[in-house]
Amino acid sequence: MLKRVYSDLTDQMNIDEGTWKGLVITPPRKVDKPTYEIVGPEERYDARDHVWARMAMHVDSPAYEDYYSRYPEKKPVDDDLRERAKRAGKKVLQANRINEEAAVSTFYAAVGLSRPRLVEVYLKYPIGPAGMAEAERAEVDPAKLSRKIKAFGLQLGAGKVGITEVNQRWVFSHDTVPAYGQPIECNYKYAICLAVPQSPFLQANQTGLGQEFEVGYKYAYASFISLIIANFIRHLGWPARPVPTFNTPYIVAPVFIDAGIGEHGRCGQVVTKEFGNDFRPGGVLTDLPLVPDKPVDFGLRDFCEKCTICADRCPGGAIPRGEEEIVRGVKKWQIDGEKCLRYMYATGHNCDICQVVCPWNHSNSWFHNTVREIASKWSRASQALISADKFFYRHKPGPDPKWLTEPV
Repeated sequence: MLKRVYSDLTDQMNIDEGTWKGLVITPPRKVDKPTYEIVGPEERYDARDHVWARMAMHVDSPAYEDYYSRYPEKKPVDDDLRERAKRAGKKVLQANRINEEAAVSTFYAAVGLSRPRLVEVYLKYPIGPAGMAEAERAEVDPAKLSRKIKAFGLQLGAGKVGITEVNQRWVFSHDTVPAYGQPIECNYKYAICLAVPQSPFLQANQTGLGQEFEVGYKYAYASFISLIIANFIRHLGWPARPVPTFNTPYIVAPVFIDAGIGEHGRCGQVVTKEFGNDFRPGGVLTDLPLVPDKPVDFGLRDFCEKCTICADRCPGGAIPRGEEEIVRGVKKWQIDGEKCLRYMYATGHNCDICQVVCPWNHSNSWFHNTVREIASKWSRASQALISADKFFYRHKPGPDPKWLTEPV
């Protein structure tokens, strides 16, 4: 009998848990409320304040003039970051233009799939009765359709899919480029959250060409499958909006936490029990009747309080080593985006060191799954496991793929 080389992804699905099978011994424990603490009144975040949004503004544009007239103290810092980016970009392109352009090419697709027209447009199959029919609203069973949506997302390539009711606290107050300054309204009832895992091999080089390629690719791929699922729902006659990488109306981390994808880590990212923080997010907003998932608690907060591996290894010093702080009424670890960006602009590449070194990102072997289980259920063992991780794993940068480094 011929050996089956490519197994059907359907066989790997654990649809009830919204994740692939075999990633953990037991799924993370579901709880009634998320593990983050809300300690103050609601204060929505203005997306214009994010360092990436500030870098996206064109110098001397109306947005640029408006923002720095209100925050003149940020202008010297941001202008310095822009100059660093120009110098770094020029340096890497002069050294290895063809391979550098190949590595960054995947980001173009992520940007293209985030264009407002693609987010808003109702796409039809151009031939056949399905493409010609008007989308009458389908009667649905919320529980069955929630299960199907999860299977759909897993089949398309997400490693984990969760559903949550939209909490307006996490919706940005104002938009950025190109709709700079416009108030954001997000009146959909549900958010479908898609966690798309990255390649450990490509991520292993930490700040190299392979990592650059992989980050852009998974951003683009997450945006792509978000577009597919959103238009599937639209053809059922229900409102839906894809949430691609560069057109997201909410803060990703707390929405994913509410959907049971994972917990908030010291790194400032969502960390799953199944594959750590080594993923890129996609999503769909919709009014389609669905059944929300519960958040999860697998002991990450206690683990991160004891573990500072990501903070110790962060070359830019962007990850805090101390305790959580209160940010807009929420108790959390807050990374310094300017320090993070300053380091990346110094190298001319993205950086994923905090993803590579996280102890929850190890392979899904029986050994590491057992360690995950111990860390999740016996907090007293966490410090010993952290010490062992530091001793056995040095996390030296891995090689770039040969096809990205060969001179042309």
